[in-house]
Amino acid sequence: MATAQDATQPRRQLVAFIGSVARTDTTAKELCTLPAGAIPVGIRLASTAASNAATTATLSVGTSGGAATTWLNAVDVKTAATGQGSLIPANSGSTKLGTALAADETVTGTYAETGAASTAGGPWIVVIEALV
Repeated sequence: MATAQDATQPRRQLVAFIGSVARTDTTAKELCTLPAGAIPVGIRLASTAASNAATTATLSVGTSGGAATTWLNAVDVKTAATGQGSLIPANSGSTKLGTALAADETVTGTYAETGAASTAGGPWIVVIEALV
């Protein structure tokens, strides 16, 4: 059944944009490109193994040419509860969720650790869901 809203708002599809970040990705790595007009609605991480870095291990997701933490800011990937399995971060800190993107946006991911270097963990799959 058609509604008045159907005439003014185009139908959109939910699309998953996917990239992965490894322990060796300590500088921004391009993960995917979100097209202009897309409306990001969620972000999640998935991995089979937490990092075994000695002190801390974090993952940040940002934008090329912008902040390295636009989407996620230093999410703990060392603690077993957050470093492995599927995680929907409670507070991504992103103001981009729910807002149409004005231009194409290249998403980047960066792994960081402190203390003795890790020998295991990851990769972490980054999934951004967007209406396109």
